[in-house]
Amino acid sequence: RADGAAAPNLISRALRDGFVREAALLPSNEADAAAALVAAAPEAAWQTSDAGADAKAHRVKNATRHRYSVGDGGEDAPDAEVQRLFERVLDAAAPRAWRLSRGYVPRLQLGRYRAGDFIGRHDDSSVVDIGGVPHSRRVAIVYYLTGEPPWETSMGGLFVDHPTGRRFAPS
Repeated sequence: RADGAAAPNLISRALRDGFVREAALLPSNEADAAAALVAAAPEAAWQTSDAGADAKAHRVKNATRHRYSVGDGGEDAPDAEVQRLFERVLDAAAPRAWRLSRGYVPRLQLGRYRAGDFIGRHDDSSVVDIGGVPHSRRVAIVYYLTGEPPWETSMGGLFVDHPTGRRFAPS
C-alpha cells in the first residue's frame, strides 16, 4: 500500500465485510501440490459424513442435509504433510502471530465431494468444545482444490452467499 500500512489479511477482511472471495490463496505450485496430496490420500483416510450419523454423534437436531467424505489425512496418509497444508492455508489467510494475538483457534478438515455427494443450505455457524472450552466459529474458509480443467457450473458445487444471493463456481 502507498501509505505503508499492511494490507488487511483475508480473515480481517471477512470479519469486516462478511464475505471475501480470494482467487489465489496459495501460489499455483502449492495449490497443485495440495491437490495431489488430497488425491493421494488412501480411501481409509476418508469417513462418510451424513446428517443422520452426525446428528446422533453430536446429539443435535435438524443437522444440515449432507453427504460427503471428511478426513484429516488418516492413519495411513502423510499426516505431517496434511498439517503443513493446513498451516499454509491458514498462513495465507492470516499470519500466525495475528491469529494468536486475537485468540483464534483454527479447526480445519478436508472435505471430498464425489458424484452424488451434497450439502444443503446452511450458515456455517458452529460451536465446538476444545479442552472443555466452547469456541464459536467466526470465519469459515472454503478452499477448493478443483484442478484442471476449469470448473463448470453444470458440475454442481456452487458456493451461494445466501444473504446476497451471489453464486460462485469453484475456481
